[in-house]
Amino acid sequence: MITIGFLSFVALAAIVSLADWRRGWLLAIVVGVLQDPVRKLVAGSPVYLTFSIVGVYIAILFATQQRIQRALRDFSLRFSNLWGVFGVVMLFLVLAAINGLMTYGIALWKAPLLSLFIYVAPLPAILLGYMYLDDEEQLFGFFRFYAVVTSIALIGGPLEHYRVNFPALGMVMQVGDYIRFLPGMEVRMLSGFYRAPDIMGWHAATLTAISVAMMVRSEMNKRSWPWMLAAAWGFYNCMICGRRKAIYYVAAFAMAFVWRYFKRLRAPEFAAFAMAGVVMILVIHELKADEGSKIYAAAAVTSSSELTGRLEGGVTETIRQFGVLGAGLGTATQGVQHVLGPERSLSWQEGGLGKLAIELGLPGLLAVALLAFTAIRLMIRISGLPDHASTSQIGRAALFGIVVANIVNFMASAQTYSDPVLTILTCFFTGCLFATVTLDERTATAPQASQLVPVTA
Repeated sequence: MITIGFLSFVALAAIVSLADWRRGWLLAIVVGVLQDPVRKLVAGSPVYLTFSIVGVYIAILFATQQRIQRALRDFSLRFSNLWGVFGVVMLFLVLAAINGLMTYGIALWKAPLLSLFIYVAPLPAILLGYMYLDDEEQLFGFFRFYAVVTSIALIGGPLEHYRVNFPALGMVMQVGDYIRFLPGMEVRMLSGFYRAPDIMGWHAATLTAISVAMMVRSEMNKRSWPWMLAAAWGFYNCMICGRRKAIYYVAAFAMAFVWRYFKRLRAPEFAAFAMAGVVMILVIHELKADEGSKIYAAAAVTSSSELTGRLEGGVTETIRQFGVLGAGLGTATQGVQHVLGPERSLSWQEGGLGKLAIELGLPGLLAVALLAFTAIRLMIRISGLPDHASTSQIGRAALFGIVVANIVNFMASAQTYSDPVLTILTCFFTGCLFATVTLDERTATAPQASQLVPVTA
């Protein structure tokens, strides 16, 4: 009964997407939140439910195929240098898929094909983000919608923490507590309504980042108080999920956001940012004061050597073990174990650089590094653009911080980005950042809007 009801909602969201893709996109976010608890409530926890958002996503792509083609032409003309490097990366992806076939054999062709799909399928979401914004208020409207939906979904974290007995809580297909062993301590990992602690931590960190940016935008007036509560709520769930990478995400966002917006910070905005820091300190203080929660505050501490090793991701050992060309696609992609079986798994890498090294090889890793370098240079330039009639630097700086935080999070935990919700949303935010370059043109008169303004790194 639960499955029928949920799939009916997914079908409704897909139908709405065909008529109004922007409303369909919002419904896709709701589907992405509901699919995890529904999977845990259905007997056998079928894996296909984790990809329910993909059904709505495909409907959106079908409904916008002509607009996507126009957006692709516009994007490739504006950001031609980025587009050229992207083509090189796609070439290495195809070569890595062939390498994966050689590793597993033709009989297990589904493994590299599934891995290639997981790499490529989220990329059109960049164009969706590029098309989504006709004015900056749509971005802040999406932030509000996401914050409301995620704040409700994160209720599952404290419920699981206080051991409320409900089958939709906890890690999917996990019997008993999920314990992480650290030197001198045992940390109980929490997933809440999400399928894994990493997924819960990502959403909690994204909610925290959005709330901090909106606090700064509100300049410590009465509109900032709900965002202050949302920031505290998100950061609290970052702490109790038990994944330090969620805290890395928030720290990376804060540094990138302040770096790009520091010169523009006025006194009320600085006060709001400082208050966000105070809120997080208070959350940590309250966790330390509670006997049942102080373990999470202690587990959040990390050493510089541990952080460096986490971000390095095991690249050196991977190349030593599998060679310069790696082992091909499918060898480190989460989800292919359902095709191969766990006994055929070749990967041990958790970090993003290690995952790319084993699947794409060193040449492919260098191509991705060049693409990232080109994109970041371009995004730095975009995030530094001053306020215009239709855009503000604070919106661009917030998006830049979110994208940088996801890059850092990918380096720390690539397996998280096998989740379709996370990858699609990350690509969407990236597209929104690039779209801010065009908003003044989109709201200008027709003759002005027809002139393309190329942006180079």
